[in-house]
Amino acid sequence: MTLPTANCRNWNPVIDEHQRFGANSVGPSAKVRGQAALAARIKYFSKRIEAGIMAEPAPETRREIPVQGGLSNKAVQGMAEFVKTHYLDARLGVLGRSYQELWSETKDSVELSWTLSAPSGPNPFLDAGTGPRATLAITPTSVAVTSTGLDAGFPGARQLFQRAADEIEVLVTTYIARARTTSMYFILSSGKSQTMKDVPASDSTGKEAMKTLMAGNMLNVYLIIMAASFGLFFIIGVDAIFVVLGLQLVVLFFSDRLALRGGRVHPTADRPKVTLVSIPVSPETKQIVTKYASNIVSDTREKLEHALSVESPEDSAVAASVKTIMTNSGFKSAPDDVRIVTRDVYDLVKGVADRFRMPVPKIVITNNIADNAAATGVSPRRAAISITAGSLEDLDDPELSSVIGHEFGHVKGRDPLILFSVTFLLYVGGLFLWYPLVLYLGIVYYLLVFAVIYAVGKVLETRADTESFAKLGEPAVLASALTNIGFRQLYYERYSPGLKLADWLRFDPHPPIYFRVQRLSRFASLHSQVKHTLLVSIRDCASGFFSALLGR
Repeated sequence: MTLPTANCRNWNPVIDEHQRFGANSVGPSAKVRGQAALAARIKYFSKRIEAGIMAEPAPETRREIPVQGGLSNKAVQGMAEFVKTHYLDARLGVLGRSYQELWSETKDSVELSWTLSAPSGPNPFLDAGTGPRATLAITPTSVAVTSTGLDAGFPGARQLFQRAADEIEVLVTTYIARARTTSMYFILSSGKSQTMKDVPASDSTGKEAMKTLMAGNMLNVYLIIMAASFGLFFIIGVDAIFVVLGLQLVVLFFSDRLALRGGRVHPTADRPKVTLVSIPVSPETKQIVTKYASNIVSDTREKLEHALSVESPEDSAVAASVKTIMTNSGFKSAPDDVRIVTRDVYDLVKGVADRFRMPVPKIVITNNIADNAAATGVSPRRAAISITAGSLEDLDDPELSSVIGHEFGHVKGRDPLILFSVTFLLYVGGLFLWYPLVLYLGIVYYLLVFAVIYAVGKVLETRADTESFAKLGEPAVLASALTNIGFRQLYYERYSPGLKLADWLRFDPHPPIYFRVQRLSRFASLHSQVKHTLLVSIRDCASGFFSALLGR
């Protein structure tokens, strides 16, 4: 490593390890720190509104980066190395002696400190020999970026810290996302002897494709069926339209059952809790295990089922037993590397259903590391909600409830039925009602059709956001969840303004993340009831698109 380590003569590692790094023996728990991070984020959004600044956040002196479940010693060291390699090494020639690196005696916590510098051009802070500093503290329970000396009379220091904090958060979330790709997840419905489970396995290409399609809002499924119909016309002629209609109706009316095939764990009132057990392994080990899962993990699965067949799977003794099982099963990882997360998923979904005054839909947990949830179904009584393992691991209860509320907004508004109607109307209309227009415009017509369909999808996604905070009353919490889920995209949209318009023009049913977070932050300051969620959503989408078009 090319970075120097500071020689801090006055640093007492025995004392400072606890005072500065918050070691586990005296510091708050990861859960408490996670709640503190959420509270800080909500306060952050509120300050943005009070200051009347929507596009730019208020000045910060501390950025708490949410890390649910804590970090192992290996993860702390790996994250520090990742930040140094991809951020500080590139600036080492500028930072010089201003860079300091302080490790705790047990090597489980670190502080990286440097003088703030502009990405390019002269640096008045370094030239003066002093100036504001940024410090990244990585501990087993938290990751935070803090600043000192912002009020020392250096113009632009706050903007530099804001940029540095954003870049560090992008790197931290990227590191965590990459680490997950080489982790294996065991998902079990805990608390009963008849345990359902989902283990690492290599699914067929068709099954993986179905999982991906059903993880969205059904729009992609309808479009694929429409595209396939053009081939059918060469085989069966005009009758292809009835085939397309039949396929779309089958998918629509049985979409809840199709969604349940995306995972093997289905929380119910009898089995409300879900436990995730993840263990980091090498890419080679993961490939072997997923390819031959039925032979390799069966013994580990049975032991986990037995350990978790208790009423309180989150008990510390159970956690210790699970860690022992995983480390004794041939996986080359230390017990501290094993992460265990238990969530009462059914209770969370039922709480949201009660607020919406709707029945509890079928629930499925998918073995997917992405932070996502999806809802489908022709009606509230024929609905299903899928929640990924990544969401259970990353989002706390308020954030996860707000995301589930967004999915209930889709079910309440019968969005799958609306998307079916729009796609089929445009499909049939192009063949019979305005066929001369299709001949005249050619491929342009189908580009316009896709644009209309995805515009409808963006409005429905915006309405689902509106329904969520209208029923749950927490727009700032949903904004926080979206920030956690899409922070990297938010970063690119903020520092590359041209991407804002590009995100509106993408063939994607979701509006840009920046627009959704900005909009939710605005509603958090209004404290008013939204009566017509669809009309408000149409208005806001139109306003957001034209603002991006005009470069505002």
